[in-house]
Amino acid sequence: HSRETAKKMGAIPTGNARAISYEYEPIVRMTNTYIDAGVRSFDEMLAGIDKGIYAIKAYGGQTMFEQFTFSAAYAFEIVNGELGEMLKDVVLTGNVFETLRDIDMIGDDKELYGGSGGCGKGGQFPLPVTDGSPHVRITNVTTGGK
Repeated sequence: HSRETAKKMGAIPTGNARAISYEYEPIVRMTNTYIDAGVRSFDEMLAGIDKGIYAIKAYGGQTMFEQFTFSAAYAFEIVNGELGEMLKDVVLTGNVFETLRDIDMIGDDKELYGGSGGCGKGGQFPLPVTDGSPHVRITNVTTGGK
């Protein structure tokens, strides 16, 4: 957070203003985004799903205020707790905060990814960022694809 965003969110400033070079004014933006590992196995997470989508790795994404769009690199349908057919062009979209609240299980298998993506906020691209997470199960998210 900057002082401005910290005040809006009732948080402490964290000094996360960054710029791609000295030619740009620093702005609040992503640095390292991670979700800690939970305790569920991947099989446990699949077991309770009658019909769903298993989205794998980020192919791209965008945020606008509290809304997000995330394109999966690839995806599979889930039918009765089992992986099914491969799906094409899967996109997840929704409100960031509602979607985070709708995570009901977190896997025990965290992976970290180093700097292959970048933050393009304010036309400053690509500012390297890192991310990582275990599998997460989301109970309610809008999806599209074939």
